[in-house]
Amino acid sequence: MKKLLAIILALAMAVSGLTVAFAQTETEPENSDETVATISLCSNIYVWPISGHTWIYVHNNSDEPIKVGHYEVLPDQGMSIGAFSFSVNDGWGLYYNIESYKENAKNRAHNVRSVSEEINAEQLATLSENLINYPNYWGFVNNCATFSFSIWNSVTGDHYFSLLIPAISDFMIMCGGGKKGTLKMYQQPRDQVFRQVGFGENAHLEPVSDYTAN
Repeated sequence: MKKLLAIILALAMAVSGLTVAFAQTETEPENSDETVATISLCSNIYVWPISGHTWIYVHNNSDEPIKVGHYEVLPDQGMSIGAFSFSVNDGWGLYYNIESYKENAKNRAHNVRSVSEEINAEQLATLSENLINYPNYWGFVNNCATFSFSIWNSVTGDHYFSLLIPAISDFMIMCGGGKKGTLKMYQQPRDQVFRQVGFGENAHLEPVSDYTAN
């Protein structure tokens, strides 16, 4: 058992190293501009310690629509982005608004742990660029946690690192000051749930099936 745990920890640290390397390649933004949005790093544990999910939530604080990836967020509204695999039916990869639709609809928002930071227009542009260019697939080293932590780090300049076990990712957010039940995600309707297909110049959004959304 000890040998197995050592192997799991070694693999987890290898993944965290990849996450940090990804984040450090991004240009650190200036913080002198007026804030336009709030970004949140979120986690919810469904069955401790192995079943859970980690994602990014963005709320528009400005008086104008903002672009997050290929999605337009209206003033005083928000959207979520997460990486999915077995729980969706439209292909593995990045999805928009599954969390801000489903976590609220299933009355699970009270259990969401989150840490938040206000961002300016330059940071928002970095966020959008990284979402569009992120390798759009789910895998051992590109799961929901590595995606969310990498995106968060590239935008905020933090150095969170993610591990493979959902409970550990949740613990990392808690260590960064994250609390449960404080995030109020905007309730997106069913028709605003999308899958990002492709990445880079080929990235675009497509509607999802009812199985994926629900």
